[in-house]
Amino acid sequence: MPADVPVERLTHINYGFAKLENHKITVGDPWADIEKPYTNYKAGSVQGNYGEFNNDESPVRLRNPHLRSLISVGGWTWSNGFSEMAASPEARAQFVASVGDFLQRYRFDGIDIDWEHPVEGGMDGIPHSPDDAYNYVVLLHELRQHLDQMPRPRFGRYEITIATSAAPFVYRHLDLATISKIVDHINIMAYDYAGSWSNTTGHQQNLFKPSAGDTGINGHDTVSDYIRRGVPPHKIVLGVGFYGRGFSNVNSCGMSDVPGLGCGFSGVPKGTWEEGSFDYKDLRTNHMRPESNYTIYWDDAAKAPVLYSADEKVLISFDDAVAVSWKADYVLKRGLGGIMIWELSQDFQSELLAKICEYLG
Repeated sequence: MPADVPVERLTHINYGFAKLENHKITVGDPWADIEKPYTNYKAGSVQGNYGEFNNDESPVRLRNPHLRSLISVGGWTWSNGFSEMAASPEARAQFVASVGDFLQRYRFDGIDIDWEHPVEGGMDGIPHSPDDAYNYVVLLHELRQHLDQMPRPRFGRYEITIATSAAPFVYRHLDLATISKIVDHINIMAYDYAGSWSNTTGHQQNLFKPSAGDTGINGHDTVSDYIRRGVPPHKIVLGVGFYGRGFSNVNSCGMSDVPGLGCGFSGVPKGTWEEGSFDYKDLRTNHMRPESNYTIYWDDAAKAPVLYSADEKVLISFDDAVAVSWKADYVLKRGLGGIMIWELSQDFQSELLAKICEYLG
């Protein structure tokens, strides 16, 4: 619920998700987003969750009047309209105008474009084109121009951010240097390095190269490559997942001092809501207790933990408070723009967020 969000500790909320339909941004869940009644706001105020975050008089915003709320459009399952829209000047104009109207109508402070992904990658069935990368730059440029011509919002100008992959085969298509001149921040989704699709068990969001089970992706190398490609460090936001990925039928194979890491597996465990995926609060409540048959092992090379049960033959890769501390310290030392979280409701009593804020303020 909006009232449960620890807005006092946040600079931004990216509200996910809005849809892209007929080349226009549209409300993703009308009941939750704009219809659900909360407080008796004055006439003309925004209703639903949007109102809770965006009305100046809402109890949530009064707890942090400086909070910036951005609407995220697209995401893993709703990115199918981007390629066609971005390829057409007329469709781009429709989208850009609809974004301006949407931000004004619902009082958002900006937009987060979550196109997963231009040219290559994303969910099966998402349309792609070799021209996506060029069209993406044009789309962002036209969006920036349009928003800058609109009446100024409460914080001076509308923000534009994008979500991008940590996988080189995906982000290699993007003109990151040019994009970084247009957008306010680039949120790198620095997670899901390993999972049911992998050949062996591995860390799903390790900061550095691991002791075993290397997927070829880690946070440090990704950030360094973005900088080499022309993105200023202060515009890079490092994504952190408040969830873990599990592997079933794992035997300790001796690839590392961390049992089960880099080993073969078959299948994934049940998970919290979906197969193989565990909310941190689930892990904290059910797997990290002293009486649990899971043990936490720390991979010092990767600066990442795993949970492993020899009895159940299950390994779970996740981030705990120590791992997010390493990432927050890394953000400070490299002068990055901050940390982005997917997603807040998966935390345990704001434990991970509080640890991040110890470093970032």
